[in-house]
Amino acid sequence: MSESDRIPLSSIKPKMKFEGKVTRVELAGARFDIGAEREAFLHISELQPGHMATRVADVLKEGETVTVWVKQVKPAEGLIALTRIEPPPLDWNDLQRGLKLTGKIVKVEDFGVFVNVGAPKDGLVPVSSMAKTRVNKPSDLVKEGDEITVWVVKASRKENRIGLSMLEPAALDWNDIKHGQTYPGKVTRVEHFGAFVDIGAEREGMVHISEMGPGGYVAQASDVVKVGEEVEVRVLEVNARKHQIKLTMKFDMAEAMAELEQEEEVPVLTPMQVAFQAAQQNVAETPAASKTGKARINTSTEHEDIFRRTIEQHRQQN
Repeated sequence: MSESDRIPLSSIKPKMKFEGKVTRVELAGARFDIGAEREAFLHISELQPGHMATRVADVLKEGETVTVWVKQVKPAEGLIALTRIEPPPLDWNDLQRGLKLTGKIVKVEDFGVFVNVGAPKDGLVPVSSMAKTRVNKPSDLVKEGDEITVWVVKASRKENRIGLSMLEPAALDWNDIKHGQTYPGKVTRVEHFGAFVDIGAEREGMVHISEMGPGGYVAQASDVVKVGEEVEVRVLEVNARKHQIKLTMKFDMAEAMAELEQEEEVPVLTPMQVAFQAAQQNVAETPAASKTGKARINTSTEHEDIFRRTIEQHRQQN
């Protein structure tokens, strides 16, 4: 390969895959020709996944061609660092909250399962995030090697942790639920004390029996709603820490009246105010003094005239 055909360092990026030729074996690693303008170096710690090799010569020979990936590039220093450990397709920055992924269970513990989702490390699904119903042991539900769908709950490079869930995230976040907001919902469960309604949050909200009827008294919740029924509810209280949402099916007349009072209303004028406005309009329509020398009425005289006409019109109306 001619020097002009070689790849400039500025074009080489991390995770790029190459078929590299070993040019020199050293104690600390090996030199590679990957077609770049500089030789690349593979450290002994990057020779094979799982455990560190004791001697580079036991793994690599000069002249052989092996698959390598770029781990780091420093063009200013002319450095290309390689690895024989295939990099994960996902980086820490890719693991945003709510991201849906498919992974393989690599380990099952009593407290949850570890899942390989192609990230820098395996993620953990706690037993509490495996199903909506209670799970006694993860092994009752899944086993090693199973492929499952998970969602990212939290990913921290600093803590070197990835939290996952087998439960699809709620459409409505806790921070979005506010007192007084109205939502359409579906009744999921009816008890003697009230009903549970799914409004799209992580947990269902509860409508107490006292919040079901306009009069405040309902003999049985089942007299008002049925499972599967679509209802309109309003948030009375939300507690994200306790994962509780209290709802009502009552229409709040006081709040509705307050909203109406805030709307702009056309003022109602008294007969005196109507007469005064009419007198002002008559004066405004009076032609201005002509250029023949007729004097213009001063401001105080106009006001006196308007007030006089207003009184006269008011007396005539009465």
